[in-house]
Amino acid sequence: MSADNAGAVFPAEEYDARLRAVREGIAARGLDAILLFAPANVFYLTGYATAAFSNYQCLVVPVGGAPWLVVRLLERPVAEATTGLSTIETFEDHEEPAEAVRRALTRAGLLGRRLGAERTSPLFTVRSYERVEALLETSFADASGLVEPGRAVKSPRELACVRSAARCTEAGMRAAVDAVAARRTENDVAAACYAAMIAAGGEFFSSQPIITSGPKSGIAHTTFQRRVLRPGDPVLIEIGAVWNRYTAPLMRTAVVGEPAPEIRRMFDACRAALDASIEAVRPGARSQDVQAACQSVIDRFGYEPNFRKRVGYSVGVGFGPGWGEGHIFDLKRHDERPLRPGMVLHLVPAMRQSGAFGVGVSETVAVTDTGVEILTSFPRTLAVR
Repeated sequence: MSADNAGAVFPAEEYDARLRAVREGIAARGLDAILLFAPANVFYLTGYATAAFSNYQCLVVPVGGAPWLVVRLLERPVAEATTGLSTIETFEDHEEPAEAVRRALTRAGLLGRRLGAERTSPLFTVRSYERVEALLETSFADASGLVEPGRAVKSPRELACVRSAARCTEAGMRAAVDAVAARRTENDVAAACYAAMIAAGGEFFSSQPIITSGPKSGIAHTTFQRRVLRPGDPVLIEIGAVWNRYTAPLMRTAVVGEPAPEIRRMFDACRAALDASIEAVRPGARSQDVQAACQSVIDRFGYEPNFRKRVGYSVGVGFGPGWGEGHIFDLKRHDERPLRPGMVLHLVPAMRQSGAFGVGVSETVAVTDTGVEILTSFPRTLAVR
């Protein structure tokens, strides 16, 4: 939804172009229609945005003709408010959702035709998939991956949304760093960054902020849990505000008082690795080239055992449980896929000394026609508080 009212995020011609690309893929696979269940894919093609995105939803996209959206009856008003679709099929809570899918296919003249369905939605269960196959008395072709190539390369309007999200993220990072102090808690820091991102215009999150401190920061994907900050503690902060469902993540590290020499040295390695990663981003560069640029710096500092992961991944449209589009494109070893103008990437050199401390620094960047644009803006220094 737009910042001040309900409605489709983009004009109709943008959605039409996205649908044309998907229809080309449908035709190339010899199908008459596909069924999509992933909230991000449904949003990308229609604008349908609901806070209840975990509810059953299905978008039927025929090779020709208008798409059909299948949602709960309660969701019809938000579907009408956020999309330009007139073909919406609903079901009540006592009804079988798959029956509504069958009705939509029947009304669209697609029942019994060659159908595909995506198998990659994180919110569509195996049982639901089997149920819709049984009711339609068919076996779907795998239609996974038809939407994602379009999502990988952002349009100018999408990039504008990411830039707006970045401004909100930066406000949250400033508030988070300012809140770091001895005897405060991780929750105090989290509360400050939440408030700042929302006040700056952000909306409900794709992924919750990571605020982790002290020895706990040395354990990946821990987050705020009432821990009291103590002198010498590193505080690892990774947040991403959302604007029209697009996100721009950012990671920084703060320390309560003077940091231990090893904390500072590991942070310096992360910062140098980030600089090298950004320098390697350009059209035609391969995924593995960016990873190698990052890894060579980390190895030179002697931290190879602390960094055995990808350096980054695509970001853009996001619904829970996470903001990443790593399943679409990421930056890792032995990956020869090229970078293309319009891709948006979160570059994340972060390292941990298990059970002792963790540090990291990141940026969200866009691949341009000539190189790279850094979309987030915040000092890359180790914040001593």
